[in-house]
Amino acid sequence: MPKVMGIKLVAFDRSESSRKALNQAVALMKPDDELFLLMVVPSAVITEFADVPPDVTLSSAQQLVNAELEKLKQMGVKALGIVKAGDFAEEILKMSSEMGVDLIVIGYHGLSKVGRFAVGAIAEQVYKRAERPVLIVK
Repeated sequence: MPKVMGIKLVAFDRSESSRKALNQAVALMKPDDELFLLMVVPSAVITEFADVPPDVTLSSAQQLVNAELEKLKQMGVKALGIVKAGDFAEEILKMSSEMGVDLIVIGYHGLSKVGRFAVGAIAEQVYKRAERPVLIVK
């Protein structure tokens, strides 16, 4: 039997491009679809940046995600959200697989501090390695 409900995973980082990605994902949703909002807080796995503290903690990230979820629910969007610590691309790929999403939506530019230089690389990593379709929003 064909799948009736679709799940859109949106990689969210508070940037303008991730907000555009979120808006695009909402626009693509069908009535029974569900949106999965994922915010990744970087861990200090990149040794060059180990001394740079992240500009958001897990707790504050969850508050940001919860605020976005509230806005989505007020719009009538079925949405879930989660915050993970780790590598951006790895967490996006892992969660998309675990959730069985039918589309990954990611912004091309954005992220804060350290992530700015690598966001194109993150989108590219996700695109190249994803087992699901990826929509990159500029």
